[in-house]
Amino acid sequence: FVHGYHPGAEDSAIYIPGIKMILDPSLYPFGREFFASHARLTLFPDLVAASVRFSHLPFDTVILVWYLVSIFLLLLASLRLSRILFKEDRAHWAGVTLLAGLLTLPVAGTALYIVDQYLNPRALALFATLFATAAALQHKYLQVTLWILLAAAVHPLMAVFAASWIFSLLVGRR
Repeated sequence: FVHGYHPGAEDSAIYIPGIKMILDPSLYPFGREFFASHARLTLFPDLVAASVRFSHLPFDTVILVWYLVSIFLLLLASLRLSRILFKEDRAHWAGVTLLAGLLTLPVAGTALYIVDQYLNPRALALFATLFATAAALQHKYLQVTLWILLAAAVHPLMAVFAASWIFSLLVGRR
C-alpha cells in the first residue's frame, strides 16, 4: 500500500496491449508489432487473458488481482528463503518486511525496480527465482529446474538471470 499501484505505467504499456489483443484482436488493427514481439515470447499475456475469460471479471480488476497475487507470492517466497537462512522467527519476518518495504527500490545499475507498481511478468519470474534459490540451498535440483522453467514461461530473460544466479550460488558454496 505504501508503494502505490500504477497500472499502464512504463513498460506496462507493452504488456497490457498484448493481453487486450488476445482478448479482442480488433482493438489493434495496425501497429501490433510494437508490443506483439514481446507478447509472443512469453505465456504471461495468455495466462492473464485466460483468467479474464474464465473469471468474467472486469479487465482492470483481473489486472489488479494478478498484481496483488504476484506480490503475495514474492513475499511468500521471501519467507520460504528466510526460513532456510535464519533460525529465529523474528528474523524470518524481518526479512519479509524488509523486502516489502523496499519493493520499489531501483536495482543497482539498472532502471528497474525490485517490483514495479503495476502488473509485470518480472514479478512472477522473481518469485519463481526466490523459490528456486530456496530449493538450490536445500539441494532439491528438480525443484530448481521447475521453478526456473516457470520463470522462463513468463519472462525468458529473467529465467536466464535466475539460472546464472543459482549457478553462481552453487559454485560459490563449493
